[in-house]
Amino acid sequence: MVHALYIEINSIGIILLLILLFNERQDIGSSTLQRQFNLLIYATIIMLAVDTACWLIDGTTFAHARGFNIAIETVYYVFNILIPYLWVVYMEFAASDEQKVSFRKLRLLAIPMELLVILLFVNLKTGTVFVIDAENVYHRSAGFIAYAVLSYGYLIYASVRALLAARHASWKDDKRRYYPMIFFMVPPAVGGLIQTFFYGLSLIWVFVSVSIMIMYIYSLKRQISSDPLTGINNRRELVKYLRHETREPAAGGVLALMMMDVDGFKHVNDTCGHYYGDGVLVTVAEILKQSCKNTSAFLARHGGDEFCIVYPAKNIKAVEGMIADIQNNIAQWNDTHTEPVRIGLSIGYSVWDPKTDQSPEDLYQRADQKMYEAKYAKGACRLV
Repeated sequence: MVHALYIEINSIGIILLLILLFNERQDIGSSTLQRQFNLLIYATIIMLAVDTACWLIDGTTFAHARGFNIAIETVYYVFNILIPYLWVVYMEFAASDEQKVSFRKLRLLAIPMELLVILLFVNLKTGTVFVIDAENVYHRSAGFIAYAVLSYGYLIYASVRALLAARHASWKDDKRRYYPMIFFMVPPAVGGLIQTFFYGLSLIWVFVSVSIMIMYIYSLKRQISSDPLTGINNRRELVKYLRHETREPAAGGVLALMMMDVDGFKHVNDTCGHYYGDGVLVTVAEILKQSCKNTSAFLARHGGDEFCIVYPAKNIKAVEGMIADIQNNIAQWNDTHTEPVRIGLSIGYSVWDPKTDQSPEDLYQRADQKMYEAKYAKGACRLV
C-alpha cells in the first residue's frame, strides 16, 4: 500500500515536470540559463522514474532481479549527487557574468562528485555504500553518508552563492530575483532530513519537484512583469505600482514620479541601427539601476526610449539628489566609454498631491510635461 502511494506521488511529479518541460521547450532560441534549467528538469524526471523503479523492484523475485536492483540503486546514487550539482551549475550561470571563472569553479566542484561516482563501482565489490541481500532487499551502508553530505553541500553552496549575489546586486529588483534561488534547497532539505532519519520514507525527489515548480512559477511572473530588453519593470508593473502607492502614500514624505527620455534616440536608430539603439537602452537601464542603488525607488521602462522612476522619498531634496546622481552617472559613463554616440537624458518630475490629484494620470501628465520642457530647454527636440 505504501509502495503504491509513493509510485502515485512520483508519477504525478513526472507528469507535472513533463508539462513544465513541454512549455519550456516551446521557447525558440532559449538562453544558456534556460537550457540549464531544462537539464535540471530532465534529471529530476529520470530520478523520479528511478526512485519508482527502486520501490517496484526491491524485495521482488524474478530472473536477474538482484542484479537489476543493484544497477537501479547505483543509478539512484549517481543522480542523488548529480541533481544538486546541476543546481550549482544553474546558480553559477545565473549569478556570474564571467563564464570562464564559472567554468573553473564548476570543474573544481565536480571533483567530489566524480570521486563518489567511482566509489559506486568499488561498492559493487565492497558494499561500502549499499548492499542488496539474498532476498533482493536494499540496505544502506555507512558510505551513504558521503552522498548525503555532498548533496547538501552542493545545495548549501548554491544558496550561499545566491545570497552573495543578492547582497552585491545594485538594484533592489535584481536582489529579489535571487530570493527563490536562496530558498530552493529548503523543500528538498526538509524531505531529505526526514528520509535520512526515518529509513524507508522517500520524499526528497518529490520535494525537489516542488522547488522546480516554484522556480518556474517565479520565472513566469518575472516574464510577465519585466521588460524583455532591459530586464527592468515594464509599463504594466509601473501602472500597478503607481496605483498602489497613490492609494496609500507614505506619511511624512513625498511620492515623486520621474520621467526621462533618451536624447536624440531616433537619430541613434537612424544612423547606427536598431541593434545599437537597443544597446543604448540597456546601458541607460543599467545606469538607472546604479543610480537607484540602496533606495526604495521603483524603476520601469515606460515604452520606447522612455523610463520612469517612482521614488517614495523623504523630501524634494532627495528627489533632486537622485536626478543629480543620474546625470552624474551618465556623464561618467560618457567620459569612460568611446562610443560613437554620447548618451543624454532629459528628466522631469512631479510630486503626488493627495488633495488635488484625482488619479496617477495627473502625476504622470505633469512629469511628462516637465520632461519635455527639459528636452526643449536643451534643444534636444523642436516644437513642430
